[in-house]
Amino acid sequence: MILLNVLMLSSFVHPFYISVSEVEYSSKTKELGISFKTFPDDLEETLRIHTGKKYDLYKADKQTLNPILESYFKKHLSILINDKAKTYSFLGYEIDKEAIWLYFNMTKLTGVKTIEVQSNIMYEYRPEQTNIIHINLDGKKESFKLMSPAVSAKLSVR
Repeated sequence: MILLNVLMLSSFVHPFYISVSEVEYSSKTKELGISFKTFPDDLEETLRIHTGKKYDLYKADKQTLNPILESYFKKHLSILINDKAKTYSFLGYEIDKEAIWLYFNMTKLTGVKTIEVQSNIMYEYRPEQTNIIHINLDGKKESFKLMSPAVSAKLSVR
């Protein structure tokens, strides 16, 4: 019976809208890595709203799609280091079963005492979107749950 319920549920569009961002900084490498995970269909719809064009993340040419993804994320995801906005680099994406992972990084960061993530990713697609943010600052970890209109998660080692 449980298997039947799982199969029935999996044939419908998922009933929740969620993303997970992991932000990790190491003073040893002086690098901050960002990984973002969500459902591909939600991101496709978000990109459609953002650009007015329809995309299929499973079939799209990455050379064409990468600049579109980068543009969207640069508009909706900001990283502040020690209360100053910093530019991050888009590294690419991969589809893993029923999820999409996007990767970003910043290099040559020193003296990091606070990391603030400002995210309103996919809020325009679904007002009930939940963005889970995990921040790891040299081993100090904290998780945050952002729901519209909340956009900020901050971790400090001061």
